[in-house]
Amino acid sequence: MKAEVKTKFLIDYCHQHDWDVQGGKLQSPIDIQTNQTQMESTRTGIQLNLSSTPATFFNNGQNLQLLGSGQACLNHRVFDFVQVHFHADGEHRIDGEHFPLEGHFLFQAPNGQTGVIGVLYRAGKHNSDFDHVLKQYEEEKGEGSFSVKSLIPENKSYYHYIGSLTTPPLTEGIEWYVLQTVLEVSSEQIERFISLHGKNSRSCQALHDRQVIEFGE
Repeated sequence: MKAEVKTKFLIDYCHQHDWDVQGGKLQSPIDIQTNQTQMESTRTGIQLNLSSTPATFFNNGQNLQLLGSGQACLNHRVFDFVQVHFHADGEHRIDGEHFPLEGHFLFQAPNGQTGVIGVLYRAGKHNSDFDHVLKQYEEEKGEGSFSVKSLIPENKSYYHYIGSLTTPPLTEGIEWYVLQTVLEVSSEQIERFISLHGKNSRSCQALHDRQVIEFGE
């Protein structure tokens, strides 16, 4: 018998086709086909300044988040870190391959533009930084520790495209930076997340005529 998920949310992933889509043909996530990406050397790499600072737990009714501080430089522009949350299974796919977990690190520029760094994880070795996240989720602790050392890869080569939020209102115009390097968390950690959060993965959306840019460090 399946164990009951601890946390309750306001959206139902079993009926995601009933969600009200605020947009058109620029939806996320997508299945990134690497043989169809376009290399663009004029873009810049991602620069991050996310130190180990206190993070605030927050349940917004759609996912469990850690709110924190820091900055990212995305294509010559400075974005402020807002929050990180996770999805199981992972939402983006690479050449049809799906991953058991994906982290979304959300940033916002002074003009309101949103950028999201997506990190994919496969089952493997224990991840101490993800363990800190899980503990704060499990305790619903207002303040806790937060480190991205093992949550964001050192190599930040990425796939970039314009998409949307993956939860309602599914707002479009979001800058996505899906990192190419896949990290590891343990199978036990993935199960802990699912027992707490449940499966919360949106189905892949059609690419339509969008271009996916590839940038390699």
